Amino acid sequence: MTPLAISPPRSTPEPDISSIPQDAATIPNSATPQALTVCIYVNKQANLGPYLDRKKVQQLPEHFGPERPSVALQQAVQACIDCALQQKAVFSLIKQGYGGEMVSVSASFEGKQHLLSLLVVNSIGYVLRFLKKLCRSLLCDNLFSNQPFQQYSAVSESPEVYENRRMEAGRLLDQLGLQI
Repeated sequence: MTPLAISPPRSTPEPDISSIPQDAATIPNSATPQALTVCIYVNKQANLGPYLDRKKVQQLPEHFGPERPSVALQQAVQACIDCALQQKAVFSLIKQGYGGEMVSVSASFEGKQHLLSLLVVNSIGYVLRFLKKLCRSLLCDNLFSNQPFQQYSAVSESPEVYENRRMEAGRLLDQLGLQI
């Protein structure tokens, strides 16, 4: 018996593109669609109300994102649960979504893991409104924003001046619908 000769698989040769100018061979960045993203900033100096633990809030990142709106919303809501003095109380204040694609947040209480589903959203406005309503339910002020917060600097002003300025700016931005 003679061994069978194994021939390499036949394939179409790759075209030679070395003579094509590079800019004609690539798709420009402006032609590719950009995904809508949002960045949710955390105000670690916020009045946190009776539900959130200040020490835990201080350990949060400066912001969530930039991410798709639904991912940023999930991260911010999960952060509220994770920073809760009592997860059950905070968990009960979150409004669950129905229908469509969902993302989940979880809490542990009474010896069990509990899940809630939030609707996947592609609207930055929806994310900001949802977080504003959640913060009102939590009785906390200005915890989240789509704009960076200026943190208190003890060198430049007293806490009273800072607080008055922050509250005034918060009212103004709230009237403009720019801050939660």
